[in-house]
Formats: sequence, C-alpha cells, structure tokens
Amino acid sequence: MLRIVTLTTDFGTGSEYVAQIKATLLGAATPPTLVDIAHDLPAHDIRAAAWLVGQACLAFPAGTLHVVVVDPGVGTRRRLVWARLADQEFVCPDNGVLSWALRRAPLAAASVLSVDAGAAATFHGRDVLAPAVVRLLEGATGEILGPPLASLTPLAWPEAAETSHGIRGEISHIDRFGNLVTNLPAAFWPRLVSAGRLRVGDRDVSSLVRTYGDASPGTPVALVGSQGFIEVAVVEGRADAQLAAAVGTPVSVRGSSPCTVGSGPRP
Repeated sequence: MLRIVTLTTDFGTGSEYVAQIKATLLGAATPPTLVDIAHDLPAHDIRAAAWLVGQACLAFPAGTLHVVVVDPGVGTRRRLVWARLADQEFVCPDNGVLSWALRRAPLAAASVLSVDAGAAATFHGRDVLAPAVVRLLEGATGEILGPPLASLTPLAWPEAAETSHGIRGEISHIDRFGNLVTNLPAAFWPRLVSAGRLRVGDRDVSSLVRTYGDASPGTPVALVGSQGFIEVAVVEGRADAQLAAAVGTPVSVRGSSPCTVGSGPRP
C-alpha cells in the first residue's frame, strides 16, 4: 500500500537537509508519497512547530506518517520517538512538538528510538528519524522500534480564565499574515459582542466582524477564526505589527455574564 509521509522542519526552503531526508525516504522498497507541510518554521521554535503539527497533521488520511524535525536539542539526552495518535503516526524528537496534537487526539502508543553510534550528532532527522520511517514503510510496526513509552514531554498551553472583571487570555499563535490567534474559544464570542471590545495588550479592538472584508483596510478587527478561536487581524495589514503584539501578549474581555471556560471547540 502506498503511504503518505509528511515533512515538517525549520530547515528552510531549498535546504540540502530536507533533500537528504527525502533521499533516505525515497530509498524505501516502496517509496512513499512525500508531502511538505512546512520548512520555514521559525528556527528552534518548538511551540510554533507544535501548533502547526496539531492543526495540520491530524487532517491527513489514516495511516499517514509524519516526520517532524524542529530539534534545538539535537545530539543531547532528549529522546527521539515514534508515536501513534488516533490513526496517525509520528517520528520526532520528544521535546513537546506533539503537545498541541495531543490535545486533539490521545496517545495510543509510543516507542523510544535508538541512536546508532554512526549517526551524526547534529542531524538525527536524516540518520535516525528517516531510517525509522523507512522501516515502517517496509512493514515494521512502531511498537518494535524501541522500548515503550507511556507519555510524551508536554509544553504548557495556558487556558483562558474567568476573573472578577471578565475573561483573561493571551495570544497563543501568530500566523504568516500577522493575525493574532488567541486562546479564547469561539464559545466566548457572545461575551465579546456583549462587551463590545477586546483588549489586546494596552489596545482596544472594537470592530467585531464575521470576516476580514467586513471592515476597511487598515482596521483592527476581532473575529472567530477557522481554527475555532477568537482572532485579531488588521484588514490587509499585520495585527502583530500594528498592535505591537507577540505570543504571550495578554488579551481580555471585560464584564458580561460568565460561561464555562473551555466550552468552545477544542483545538
């Protein structure tokens, strides 16, 4: 059966490192269909990788293998793992890159991958992860690749919280357009409409819209994004620059009646 293998790295487009990983994968007895998810993630940014993997990888057909190489700890004592989440398989460093995916799908099984003595200490993607995928493509099961692992290393993902003044959250992701994805689930939208504005850092965003084209260019807007969370954008501009916001910048909705935190769509 022809299998899909996806690649997610911070190596950059046109990278010889990506080419070398692909060369190893295409050496399998039955070469896979290769899909590049991204190679332009911010260098060493495990959190950005975890968000992308959690949002993108679980949408693939059952049995897809995902190779994730965002690994600032390469060559250290951090583990390399195979993991199955729902009907998807992953090979990656155990450094938190699966944290967001694990919020959407439980860990079904995991194994620790061994590192051969000849593996380059600075390129485990080519010398450990890719060969493990070749073994999987040629019929091995993930469970036989190494000792079982009961849990994976987590990253902290702060939740929105109720306060005496309303709702408090933060920016959890910034996409390539500069849109600010908050950790306020869509279920809070009626609260935001009632309050009339979203506080982002020390700025208020009072234009609440259904989609970007509902306001004039340059206008900061809040809306429910496609990932199920409240987002802030600047129409035909960059909200991160205009509002001087970054991942972790606080957001808040003041007043209005309480509802259950986390009752909106799970990530």
